[in-house]
Amino acid sequence: MFVVLLAYLAFFSIALPDSMLGVAWPSMRLSFDQPLNAAGLVPPVGVAAAVVSTTLAPYLVRRVGVGRLLAGGTGLSGAALAGSALSESWGWFLVTVALLGLASGAIDATLNAYAARNFGPGRINLLHASYGVGAVVSPLVVTAAIATGAGWRVAYGLVAGLLLAIAVVFVAARTRWHPATAPPPHQPAAASSGRVWTRASLFGLLTVVAQTGLESSVAIWAYTFLTESRQVEALVAGGLVSGYWLTLVAGRIGFGRLGDRIGAWRVLALASGLLLAAATLINVPRPEAAMAAVLLFGLACAPVYPLLVLTTAERTSPAVADRVIGLQAAASSVGAAVLPGLVGLAIQGDGAAFCMAIAALSVVVAVLLWSIGRGRGTVPR
Repeated sequence: MFVVLLAYLAFFSIALPDSMLGVAWPSMRLSFDQPLNAAGLVPPVGVAAAVVSTTLAPYLVRRVGVGRLLAGGTGLSGAALAGSALSESWGWFLVTVALLGLASGAIDATLNAYAARNFGPGRINLLHASYGVGAVVSPLVVTAAIATGAGWRVAYGLVAGLLLAIAVVFVAARTRWHPATAPPPHQPAAASSGRVWTRASLFGLLTVVAQTGLESSVAIWAYTFLTESRQVEALVAGGLVSGYWLTLVAGRIGFGRLGDRIGAWRVLALASGLLLAAATLINVPRPEAAMAAVLLFGLACAPVYPLLVLTTAERTSPAVADRVIGLQAAASSVGAAVLPGLVGLAIQGDGAAFCMAIAALSVVVAVLLWSIGRGRGTVPR
């Protein structure tokens, strides 16, 4: 149980830096004398670095072990964030963003692979729910620092100190992580293929890209859609965006427990149905329907990525599962960085295009989940 709590703490820690920029940027850009749209450079730099480290994570784990990699990754995250706080130039800040991407990508891929071998549906969903908790906490730290006049640098420094403290915990517990030598009970011992690039792994990667892109697109654009296209009051729309994150966290907890009872594939089938229901609801030209759809999207998206990670060895092969999980972590970063931008382009001329874009992504995710389930002999119904 101690290792499980450590895993939750690690996922909480990688969420802290990810959600700070949005709140800090208005004052940060003045420090670096940058235009408002310069924030668009930050995600690609971080994602590119994360793609590199998630791909290399399985090889690093074999050389240094899970515990040492997590300790080093968390320490690097803290050091990178401290570097961000001390940055005197925009170029140096982007360097620290790249270092942060390298660290968080390695932690993400390593923890997902470890959880897929050792956790069940409930615990792996709680693991991802802990990320949501971290994503809620750090913007509050930045908000408080700016409101009190301390500034964004103090907020970054405080979170950096917290990450370094967490790194000390991981250093002390580095020998507590024991990688499994066999697939867990819910996964078959035999595999259909020992190759990384198969139809099953490719469909899994495409599903992760589409699902994380959908999840991020709703998070980024729901407020704009609600206020401009459905004339929802700003205060209500802001509350609904917070409610979206809360339903995402609650859904991961609830669906995790349900998955322990009925199995991961049935939960994925249920999530597919909820996605299609939300996609239908978002296209109803009523503000009440749009408001309900935003919350339903949070619930529907909640279990998809964690359970795709959990079932990786079952869909591919235990021999290559860690490498495929690393690729899925990279695909998650790419989907979250690229697809919201494409949705933004779609709604630039017509805010109502958000409905069709989000509905299309929902259908793609549902069809891919159906294809994956069909490929393993269990079609979600």
